[in-house]
Amino acid sequence: MESKLIMKEDIPKIAIIGKPNVGKSTLINRICQKREAIVHKEPMITRDRKYYATDWNGINFYILDTGGIDFKSKKRISMQVLLQAKEAIYESNLIIFLVDLTEPLSPLDKEVADLIRKSNKDLLFVGNKCDNKKDKYYTNDYLELGFSYPIEVSAMHGINIGDLLDEVTEKIKKYIVSMDANKKRIIDEDIASISILGKPNVGKSTLFNTIIKEDRTIVDNVAGTTRDSIDSIITISNKKYRFIDTAGLKKNKLKEEDLEYYSKLRTLRTIEKSEVSLILIDSLEGISKQDIKIVEICLEKGVSICVVFNKIDIVDKEVLKKMIDDFDKKLDFARFIPFLKISALNKKGINNIFKMIDSLIKERDKKVTENKLRKLFKELEHQSAVYWKSKKFRIKFIKQLKNNPPYFLVFSNMDIRKKTNIIRFIENNIRKNFGFMGTPIFFKFKY
Repeated sequence: MESKLIMKEDIPKIAIIGKPNVGKSTLINRICQKREAIVHKEPMITRDRKYYATDWNGINFYILDTGGIDFKSKKRISMQVLLQAKEAIYESNLIIFLVDLTEPLSPLDKEVADLIRKSNKDLLFVGNKCDNKKDKYYTNDYLELGFSYPIEVSAMHGINIGDLLDEVTEKIKKYIVSMDANKKRIIDEDIASISILGKPNVGKSTLFNTIIKEDRTIVDNVAGTTRDSIDSIITISNKKYRFIDTAGLKKNKLKEEDLEYYSKLRTLRTIEKSEVSLILIDSLEGISKQDIKIVEICLEKGVSICVVFNKIDIVDKEVLKKMIDDFDKKLDFARFIPFLKISALNKKGINNIFKMIDSLIKERDKKVTENKLRKLFKELEHQSAVYWKSKKFRIKFIKQLKNNPPYFLVFSNMDIRKKTNIIRFIENNIRKNFGFMGTPIFFKFKY
């Protein structure tokens, strides 16, 4: 089963390149006019390359955010960041070389400049953090690079960003095949979003890379490598899917680092935008309270779920069987959630993921007719009557208001909003007769 990364090739791409902590993510947020990229005083926060669609004066383009380049570091993570940045340079039509004008020119700036110069790509040289005319800036130092004077901006305060974007759009016009087609604002296609969730270090990025068949995210054996949510649209058998790799959701702490907080916030926002979540479980560790918490968050947000047991190639069959039994017990409150067994590293069971996603999307899109619902509960009223304080419960009217996820309106002869046994009776019978596998069901009750 072939998968292929989908990008709109007629939309120009612009990579923002620079050493760590020069304000690349802040500039991204300023250009996109929203907090897309994580910004933090700690360097090396952005690690993977990430695409953002935006526009200026009616011209659309992609911005590629990249990690800060550090040639001297021998850490594996720094080497992978460098590879991601090189790939972004290769992909782009235009490069924004960003430097921090509050700091003198450094050997690292020179090395980054050499890397960009070798690409022979169109370039805009930009000096950031020009917040106050009274401050000292090292603008003349950077003339040594041979790129002339940098465009002075403040990404933090929005100074000269409009001038920068005017330069950007002027440079990229020649890469636009059809100006009229480009001026149609980039709108996300109606593609199902699938988030890959789980605790840190359970194999989310490995699964993501296996699915898209491209090393878009950095895979490392250090917990918490992915800091942001990375997404790719792929097509399989003429069907498109948007897969989103996310930062690991850690157990809540009394004192949580603000960086961890923002990473978690991004992940929670990703859940809200998803139709389906694949919740990865490390088969070596089993199901934890944190895994159950992730399930509960997804159900609360109306997301369809499949629990995926990863690393089955290195787990004994008896251990795996015991874990699945444990899964049934711990998720007794949500028996409608299916599971899969895979090895993301060895690509075992990957095709089953797509079949499952298709099934979950079909289930959450399901619409049950009013006639079928009325008929079901009329029959149940005679077969298995439910009572509350000696009063027989009866549904007067029931209708599905919407799907994706399913919502039902229930008119009854009593107030059942806090009567969990009756609500469970309604939901269980809807599921038994109409399915909705892996999908939360919501109700609105009136009496």
